[in-house]
Amino acid sequence: MADTVIGNAKAFIEGTYHGLGKKHLQSYLEEFCYRFNRRWIQNWLFDRLLVACTSTPTITYAELTA
Repeated sequence: MADTVIGNAKAFIEGTYHGLGKKHLQSYLEEFCYRFNRRWIQNWLFDRLLVACTSTPTITYAELTA
């Protein structure tokens, strides 16, 4: 089971982001975990995304890349 999850995480990162750096590794892994834990509730996924987007503070590009 663990090797399947790790393989899925690697495929997700390589397929979506085409690799990554150490700086943002934790954020990418958190996104993978979020999607993985919600893979069976796709009907609610868009609604949850809207809630998450509207309830978190906005960050600027400069903050993201600093």
